[in-house]
Amino acid sequence: MTTGKLLKSLLDIAGLSQKSFAGSISISSSKLSKLINSNIFLSRKEASDFFERASRILANEIFEPDCWFKLQSLFPFVVKFRSRHELYQFLLTAFSYSNVLDREAADKSVPDRSRKDLHYFGTQECKYIFYIISSDYLTRDIQQKHEFFSSLPRYSDKYIECFEDIVPLLPAGKFNISMQQFIYLQRKTDARIRYGEGNVEKIFEEEEYSDLYFRQLDFVSSNHFFMLKNQFVLLFNEYVAGAPQITLIRNLAQLDHYSKFVDSAMEKAGRRSFCQNSVTDFLNRKADEDEEVRDKMRVIYDLAQIMDSTDFPDPLHFFDSILKNDAAFFITSDALAGFLFSRSISEQLLKIEEISLGKRINYVRNFYKYLDEHKNSRINIIESHVFGVVIACRGKSSLICMVNVPKNCLKYHILPTEAIADEMTKWAGLSAIDSTLFIKTLMRQVRDQ
Repeated sequence: MTTGKLLKSLLDIAGLSQKSFAGSISISSSKLSKLINSNIFLSRKEASDFFERASRILANEIFEPDCWFKLQSLFPFVVKFRSRHELYQFLLTAFSYSNVLDREAADKSVPDRSRKDLHYFGTQECKYIFYIISSDYLTRDIQQKHEFFSSLPRYSDKYIECFEDIVPLLPAGKFNISMQQFIYLQRKTDARIRYGEGNVEKIFEEEEYSDLYFRQLDFVSSNHFFMLKNQFVLLFNEYVAGAPQITLIRNLAQLDHYSKFVDSAMEKAGRRSFCQNSVTDFLNRKADEDEEVRDKMRVIYDLAQIMDSTDFPDPLHFFDSILKNDAAFFITSDALAGFLFSRSISEQLLKIEEISLGKRINYVRNFYKYLDEHKNSRINIIESHVFGVVIACRGKSSLICMVNVPKNCLKYHILPTEAIADEMTKWAGLSAIDSTLFIKTLMRQVRDQ
């Protein structure tokens, strides 16, 4: 990310010509052109004044409701801007970051991979710079494989505020992204973990543009890291009065150190996420503390392994197994609709060849009969375009099962029940879907086609 490219892109987004922008910022057109083409650098005093005025003008021109979508080509990770001032602060942070990169690039005495660490302080600046740096490295080479590793508690604890407004603008399949997310890195304390809102929704969203895996690893640490392999490490810790601090590390020796640490952690960590084709070892383990959620996984796994529609499980047996021990079942509205209307989804996920529409309708009809007969309040349909189900257990762990979009595979995530149970109850309430009526309407729509 250079200042010239950033400025040129923002002018295009704002619909401003270089001539009109130069006039409004009191700079000659020729000097602005040289700046955009990286032929000159501003002095530190000039840069500070220029970036402040440029950010203000651009924020005024760009801001409108949902304006973050305009920035997709520059920032595939961005913030939900609530005001012009917030957009101004974000752009100012981006210009300050790009200016540092420009000066580093101009200093030929320092090798690219021996750059000094950069430091950022406070919730707002840390939030902005996290998205700016991540976006910068993602857009440098879209075709490259991006392997992220993180111990950062993005879904809970003290960094919630840094991630609650994130807007990922990454089209499915455009980027090759994998994310290994370590969880439970701090040993249990008496203090209750503070979870953010919408964790399941965030996971649904993240699986649309990346291949996400959770791994469990317990050790005591006051620092957390977010690493793009062979590119950078963002080190998070607490500053004065508990405010977050981020250190950007790009030095080759330090990157090698963190890579070795992550390799060691990956070997020790327990897997909490699985693909359909890699879950059998976990399902065949001897009974342990995960046995309740493992039983639910077996039911879903067996359904997805069925090769003939005549082998579909009886709804009574299926739901008795899923709802055992007072668990609650949540299925997305588009999962049911997709099963009926999309033959490719049915064949891909359930491995059923030439499954007829009649057979699909018949199975959903049996689902409907079960609901109508038992009227179980623990079976819920939630509004979502994602093909997925959530099983909230009474025990400490619950299950998310969904389709990963980039990989076209079924994924399982085991997460703390307390992190998702309240969200699912609230989600079902907001969706307010009458399950029997919804399915009855779906079947009528299919017949009408």
